[in-house]
Amino acid sequence: MIIVDANDLKQSKGGIKYDLVLEQPTTEAPTNLQSQSPSRAISVEEIENKLKAAEERRRSMEAMKINQLKEKENHIMELKEKRNEYNANFIENARESLEKKMETSKELRENYLKGIQDKLQEHERRVAEVRQNRMSGSQISCDGDATEAAQSE
Repeated sequence: MIIVDANDLKQSKGGIKYDLVLEQPTTEAPTNLQSQSPSRAISVEEIENKLKAAEERRRSMEAMKINQLKEKENHIMELKEKRNEYNANFIENARESLEKKMETSKELRENYLKGIQDKLQEHERRVAEVRQNRMSGSQISCDGDATEAAQSE
């Protein structure tokens, strides 16, 4: 063991200067601690009791690990059930939404087609009315021409 004594702490431009004094190791030996507890005779019964206790600890540890694994497995199963339920709900909601959109689209299309058909029927009615007016007008003019011709004679 070397003892270091730092004396004469001085400041210098680059930092702190130390003077170290090294002393020779002393020959004092450390006191011996008790190396072992007093030995006593261990009986066969004590050894068997310790082995039984160790076996019991081992079994309880195994049982505890098995219980933890079962709890973890149950937790995983619950999460799977929740996930499946969530997916089923999502699919059902998506299906309902899609059906609603399709129904709305179908109604809008039917209304559009009905509107077009109504316009077409109205147009056909007007065309028929105009034709009828022209026909009646041409008959009048034809009749009028005939009466005019008869009058001029």
